[in-house]
Amino acid sequence: MAYFPLFVDMEGKRCLIVGGGSVAYHKVLVLKDYGPVIYVTAPKVNPELRQLMEEEGEKLFWLNRDFEESDLDQADFVVAGTSDELLNGRISLLCREKKIPVNVVDDQEKCSFIFPALIRDGDITVGISTAGSAPSIAQYLKKKLKEAIPAGLGALTRQLGSYRSLVKEEVDSSSLRMSIFKEMAEEGIRQGGTFTKEQAKELIERKLAENEK
Repeated sequence: MAYFPLFVDMEGKRCLIVGGGSVAYHKVLVLKDYGPVIYVTAPKVNPELRQLMEEEGEKLFWLNRDFEESDLDQADFVVAGTSDELLNGRISLLCREKKIPVNVVDDQEKCSFIFPALIRDGDITVGISTAGSAPSIAQYLKKKLKEAIPAGLGALTRQLGSYRSLVKEEVDSSSLRMSIFKEMAEEGIRQGGTFTKEQAKELIERKLAENEK
């Protein structure tokens, strides 16, 4: 069965990752830019993960010991990424009992959520999932979609987002607002990923004048 793509605000959420090897390292790489506070529980971590901890400061912590059930008390979601299948299974069971979302790496049946193949450009995030059936197809689609996204689209998205309050203040009609945002996006893409505030004001004035005719 297909998975529903639920996009979640992770800023400040507490993530527990059990395991300190390459699996944990790659999960941290995926998650860290979305703002959670990550706790890694493991008696040892690989050099890459240790270096990342030094770089991330107060967003990434190492609990230098084996997993304890109490580690789950404050967790908003959990990733079980150890090489011990029995431990991963225990963590999955505990999380399900406590209704904590859990991902068990490479064991879909023990997961309550999975990681999609991700494309990110600024505020744009594209998630691709095959429900765990064919990861190679997800990676193929990721490559194709990444190539299809125009350069600078992430920056343009953030730029247009900063004009939303301006448009709402000046334009009462929701349909006219939609028309303005559509034209901003089209023109911004045509200009290579930029649309200035001055252009936004000129467009609003022109659209309002046209609407009054």
